[in-house]
Amino acid sequence: MKTRKMAMVWIGVLLLGIVSGANAAEVQKYVWGSGPMGGLWRIGVGAAVQLINEEYKDKYFYTAAASGGGIENVRRMIGGEFDTTWAHTNVIQEALTGTGLFDGQKPYKDMRAMIFMGDQAVCVVALAKSPIKSFSDLAGKKVNVGAPGGIGVLIAKSMFKALGIEDKVKLSFLNPEGAAQGVKDGHIDAALAPGSPFTPSYTELARSTPLRLIEPTKDEQDKIEKGLPYMELKVIAPNTAPGENADKPRKAFFWGQYWVARAGMPDQAVYDALKVTQEPKNREMLTKVMKLWGESGPVFGPVAKMGLPLHPGAIKYWQEKGVKLPPEMVK
Repeated sequence: MKTRKMAMVWIGVLLLGIVSGANAAEVQKYVWGSGPMGGLWRIGVGAAVQLINEEYKDKYFYTAAASGGGIENVRRMIGGEFDTTWAHTNVIQEALTGTGLFDGQKPYKDMRAMIFMGDQAVCVVALAKSPIKSFSDLAGKKVNVGAPGGIGVLIAKSMFKALGIEDKVKLSFLNPEGAAQGVKDGHIDAALAPGSPFTPSYTELARSTPLRLIEPTKDEQDKIEKGLPYMELKVIAPNTAPGENADKPRKAFFWGQYWVARAGMPDQAVYDALKVTQEPKNREMLTKVMKLWGESGPVFGPVAKMGLPLHPGAIKYWQEKGVKLPPEMVK
């Protein structure tokens, strides 16, 4: 009898192990490309990853992978390292067509849209006591343009070229935290900082150090909009961003960004990721971490024109919400 009882116990243990193993095998793992340490995307993606892992702990496990930024994100998605990521409209278009940054490469057709992640500002920041008051004043100055592989490098070089000062600006390639410290210490004259509108590093710096947002002149605006057609000059509302004249409207260039996934990412995984991050209380929490979450939504016009399809999981989610989607994106 004792032997039989022991046998039953061991059978139970083995069955438990088999069930536990099966449950563990069901956990799907995904890598979500974010951005550099201290950057806006790194923080925003990190908060969403934590949320998904907590809400679906027995179903999914996401890793927020650091990167140089938007360009590197797309390159690593093409290379198979990232299952999902955020990317800017200009980078998406060049990847889809095999042009620009991806010139000579096969057009990447394995990318699918999930959701619009708001417009991002390109802020040029300097100390308030700095003599720099326009974009042209950056000539001869040391300007940080972001970590290698990030979108800031591409944007900065394109803007400086449009202004005719590309050979006159001394470039620095620090991450947001290092750049903010460099501006504070005077080792860097100014920094180009894509953000919403500022990255957290500069928002923090502004609490102790007076900063200035450099605004373009009308002539500079015309040159940049001609050279970078995906850019749009918009107004930063009063009292929504720190720095000199924070209580007045200020101007900066903006351009769009999207959350995208590989075509092969399971439909249910994409559906669940959208569902949990767009649930009102979760969306509110994420927005407190990163403002762009509050701007996210089904705005697909810009990428529809590029020929970027929607992911089937996203189609299901948005159709359940009653959203009218561009017909060319749901084929």
